[in-house]
Amino acid sequence: SPIGKIFYRLRSAYVGNGLKRVWVDVGAGDGGFLQTVNAEKRIGVEVSASGRKIMQENGLNTLTDKQFLKANKIGADTISFWQVLEHVENPWDYLKAAKRNLKKKGKIIIGIPNFKSLEFYFAREYWFHLQPQFHLWHFSPKSLKMILQKTDFSIDTSDYWAIEHHLTGILQSFINKSSGSKENVLHRLIKRSSGGSSIEASDVFWSLFWLTIGLPAVIVFWIIGSLTQKSGTMVIVASPKSEG
Repeated sequence: SPIGKIFYRLRSAYVGNGLKRVWVDVGAGDGGFLQTVNAEKRIGVEVSASGRKIMQENGLNTLTDKQFLKANKIGADTISFWQVLEHVENPWDYLKAAKRNLKKKGKIIIGIPNFKSLEFYFAREYWFHLQPQFHLWHFSPKSLKMILQKTDFSIDTSDYWAIEHHLTGILQSFINKSSGSKENVLHRLIKRSSGGSSIEASDVFWSLFWLTIGLPAVIVFWIIGSLTQKSGTMVIVASPKSEG
C-alpha cells in the first residue's frame, strides 16, 4: 500500500538512503520491506518456508534463522530487526550473529516495543505490544542498552518518535482499554487477519471513537511519550564496538 511504502522509506532513512552493498533483514516475512531497500544484494532471514519462497520468487536472497545464526562474514552494510528480537528465544545470539556479519562500519537497526512506556503504564494488560502469546521478551531502553553492550555494540541513535509502530500502537491500546478487549480488532482488520474471537459491537464503537473524536488525545499521548522517551516503541541504530 502507499502508506506501507512510506513507512518502509522511513525505516531505510535511519541509515541513509544511499546505495548499500548488502542489506540483511531479519524476520523479513514475505520481503515487503526488503524489496524497497536500496542495496545491491538483499538477504531476507525468515523462519517461514512460505515467506522465503515468496522472497525468492521476487529475486531476493534468503536464509533460514538457523543459517543466519551460523553465518560468518557476510559483510553487510546494514542488518535490520523490525519487531523481531522480542519474539526469539535467544536475542543475544542474533546480535552476536549480526556483529559477525557486518562490515567494519556497518550498522544494525532495531525496532522494538518499550516496556517502560507511558502506553504500558496506561493500558497494562490491554497494551497492544504486550502480546504474551507471541512476545517472549520485553525490553526497556536500559535493558536493550545492556544487551547491546554485552554483544559488543554501541548505540548511535535512539528514536522515540517512530510513527509506524508507536502511534498505531497507542491507538490500538486505547481501543483495547476502552472496550475491555485484548483482540486488537483494528490491527486485525487492517492486516485482514481472521484469527481471534468474533468482533463485538463495543470493539467497533471504540475503534470509530478513537479514530475520530478521540484522535487528538491519541496524538497528544504520542507527543508526550516521545518527548519523555517513554514511547510504546523505540528504534535504535547501533554499531560494533571498535576492536582494542
